[in-house]
Amino acid sequence: MSYKKLPVSINVFPSLDYVELVQFDEKSGEIEKASALPCQFDTASRQMSDRDLMLQTIRDLYNMNRIPFSTPSVLVLPSFFTREIDLPTEFSKEELRFALVSEAERFYFFKKAEPQIGWINLSEDRLLYSAFPKTEIEKYMKVFQELQIPLLGIELSYLSILRGLIATGAVSHEIDNAEPWALLVISDYSFFVSIQRGLKIIKTADAPLSVTEEEDEQATLLDIVQDFEAFTDRETFAKLIVVNNANRINSDDLLRQLGFPGSLTQIDQNALTLKSRGASEAPFPCSLEGLGGVFYKQYADVPGINFQLETADDLVSLLNYRQQAFKWLLVSNGVVFVLSLLIWGAMSLMLWQKDQEREAINHELTALGEGVDTLKMDGVNRKKFIKKAVDLNVQANNFLVKLGASIEPNVWLEEIQIDLTDMEKPPVIALDGKAMSLSSINGLLTPLNAIVEGANLQVSSAAPATSDDGQAYFTWSIQNQEAVPAAGTPPASGG
Repeated sequence: MSYKKLPVSINVFPSLDYVELVQFDEKSGEIEKASALPCQFDTASRQMSDRDLMLQTIRDLYNMNRIPFSTPSVLVLPSFFTREIDLPTEFSKEELRFALVSEAERFYFFKKAEPQIGWINLSEDRLLYSAFPKTEIEKYMKVFQELQIPLLGIELSYLSILRGLIATGAVSHEIDNAEPWALLVISDYSFFVSIQRGLKIIKTADAPLSVTEEEDEQATLLDIVQDFEAFTDRETFAKLIVVNNANRINSDDLLRQLGFPGSLTQIDQNALTLKSRGASEAPFPCSLEGLGGVFYKQYADVPGINFQLETADDLVSLLNYRQQAFKWLLVSNGVVFVLSLLIWGAMSLMLWQKDQEREAINHELTALGEGVDTLKMDGVNRKKFIKKAVDLNVQANNFLVKLGASIEPNVWLEEIQIDLTDMEKPPVIALDGKAMSLSSINGLLTPLNAIVEGANLQVSSAAPATSDDGQAYFTWSIQNQEAVPAAGTPPASGG
């Protein structure tokens, strides 16, 4: 059997006590593999308690199911922070990311932890976004890299549940007739509610639940019921699906208090109901989250949120992506190196020629002496003018040679402008390019300012950007800035 066509879903249970592996065979329409192993997390912060244990757990899941590590995987994580927000439609992808990061940082969760953002469009100007601590995402990605498992995406559990319900046919009637239906997902730490019309997500809400020991079940149930009723007020739907992942909330008590009069589907996901968790007479082979992760790339109306730091839309696998990016960098750096050699060679030849011209002019000026008559003054001034022009050209040539020698492998030049019109001032210089890091851009200033006296080159702009294949980089501009010396301090020379 070829496993390359059967991606694996690795699901971190919302109860944060197990990690599940699910593999689905699309040809047979059956679940090929489904198993889970215990792996503890920090239930308050959702942090990976033991990175080595997490790595070993995933390794054991692959080995016990005889799945090669080259088989690609989708990682499904329980929600940490999920919200809806209105944003202008004209925002670019990077502007959206910046706005959503700023929005998430307003909340207590991310006062001390940098958020990693993922989002999907619900409508033209409305987004569903989710945030997860970036340091935790980096831990997960390094685990998969160390195991050499290609990672297709890091997905939000709520969207995986929606796709799991679609895959099982639980909402086929509503999809076929584009009818509205509601989903309520409960865990020990949060609840999520959404309304869909067929496949399309109409609205969502996510809220944390109190996890204090003093909070009893009845108080928690009351909070859920009140929030659910407020969310569904004035909404019409005939079907409600309740997915209960909580250990401390009884589904029968919850449904009794909800009192929903329409069609009701109850799904409890725990050690007694899931075969992947080891229950011999379990009604379900695996969790909806685990099943939905397999269908991460399907169902265009339920697109996936991807928490990966590299979020190329056409990502086949993280390893392949990194190999391609590395090859691209090698080729680009090779081109830059060859161009630098060509510039250095051409400029060196021109510099030698200019040095010869300047030396000849200096000899002529010395021979003229101080006793030249008026008729010869125009010739002297002309030669002085030529000498100054040659000196400026030499400075420009030196600058280009130094620029070629100073370029780091991860810096790209796109445009160079040198204006020598005003011979009484330093050359006017403007450079534009791209770089992989801000430090590389700043590293150009010292060698370039040292070669052109008084140029005072500074970085005038540096902005983050992303290529079509998801590679992050910076666009930058360097140009002369007028120096403003401190009071009583003579202007510094550029050397």
